Amino acid sequence: MKLIKSLYRKLKKTLISEPKKKVVKNIIESKVQCSELIDVSAQVQFSELRGKVKVGARSLINKVLFDGNIIIGSNTTVNGPNTEFYSLDFPIKIGNFCSIARGTNIQEHNHDINCITTYFIKYRIFNDKYGADAVSKGAIEIGNDVWIGTGSTILTGVKIGDGAVIAANAVVTNDIPPYAIAGGTPAKVLKYRFSPEIINKLLEIKWWDWEIEKIKKNKDLFYDKVSLESLKKIN
Repeated sequence: MKLIKSLYRKLKKTLISEPKKKVVKNIIESKVQCSELIDVSAQVQFSELRGKVKVGARSLINKVLFDGNIIIGSNTTVNGPNTEFYSLDFPIKIGNFCSIARGTNIQEHNHDINCITTYFIKYRIFNDKYGADAVSKGAIEIGNDVWIGTGSTILTGVKIGDGAVIAANAVVTNDIPPYAIAGGTPAKVLKYRFSPEIINKLLEIKWWDWEIEKIKKNKDLFYDKVSLESLKKIN
């Protein structure tokens, strides 16, 4: 009887002192440094998220590497493999309803070509802090409803407007206007998705900020080709 009581006390002590580890069901086979920044309705799978990475509601992050201060909006999909985002001094911000394809590289900082060497010599040889050799043109901001094609590179300081499309394998070094289709190295505007009148209306209604209920209520708007007439029928 004494042996049973002793075993019971040890078991009770173990259960109290060693609580069960919290299982985060929406983070699958991933390393996430700040899991509290991942919305409960988002899904992160087969990825590594280092630093302050925030992921919004219903977004999907799949087979990627994020490092630094990165903010992903709601209902955005970022696919790998070979998709990597790096932020050192300034944040990388991505809006709602974006589609980012595999092999995309977003780089907020770069090597300094104005020094005697582009090698990270201050960090590697002189034991200075990491990033002492890097230069940046500022935050990278990608708007809402942006589609970035396979193998694209977005460089430091770039702003991509709402509704823009970046063609596969583009290298974006300068700002891209809303609803522009851009491609090439360096990326240039090839054409626009819609007429100026439709673009202005879309930027006015900002459908990407609607509640899901309102989006569902206006189902036809997302099934039909966009026109000024269809935009006037919003409920």
